[in-house]
Amino acid sequence: MNDKTDVNTKDALLAAAIEVFADKGFDAATVRDICGKANANVAAVNYHYGGKDALYVAALEQVFPMEEHTDISTDTSLEPEERLRVYLTMMVDEIYERGNGMVNERWAIFLREMAKPSPNLDFIVHRQVEPRANELREIVAAILGPDTPDQVLAFSSSNIWAMMLDHVLTQPILDRLSLKRPAVKGNRNSFVQHLVRFALGGLNAVKGQN
Repeated sequence: MNDKTDVNTKDALLAAAIEVFADKGFDAATVRDICGKANANVAAVNYHYGGKDALYVAALEQVFPMEEHTDISTDTSLEPEERLRVYLTMMVDEIYERGNGMVNERWAIFLREMAKPSPNLDFIVHRQVEPRANELREIVAAILGPDTPDQVLAFSSSNIWAMMLDHVLTQPILDRLSLKRPAVKGNRNSFVQHLVRFALGGLNAVKGQN
């Protein structure tokens, strides 16, 4: 097996693994499934990656790339309300539009990990979720004020996250309702505008109770 064939096989295995893990989840996915999709020998996973577990980590690194891990900061010199608008715009683009061409696979893997966590959920939380959650919490704290209780910050941040992710989690149901809600795709600007208004309205109401 020459070097070029090795590289091609390794890349094909990774691409196939992402599809299979997204479709079946970590537990249900088999090496045979992955190798069959990649047109590779069943021994190829061990040869190139050292096993299914290591291949899953490689898939996660591809689906949740490192550059996105670091590219989540907003300008702290902005007014908190404007920071929130910038943050929500950035997150909606990341969740629904931006990325490495694997938006569907990313969220399929994410949702499967939520339903049945593997030991690698920590990787996703550390790389993808925690930096974004910390940024949002900082913005919310700037809007609500320094004396806001931790519980209120946590609840408020979670409420905003829920609004951002609602269509990812519920779109198949929304598509089946008699009064359909528009998808985010094709309605990005109006969706962001609504998120900003609703989030600020809620935060201002909470702020008035503290």
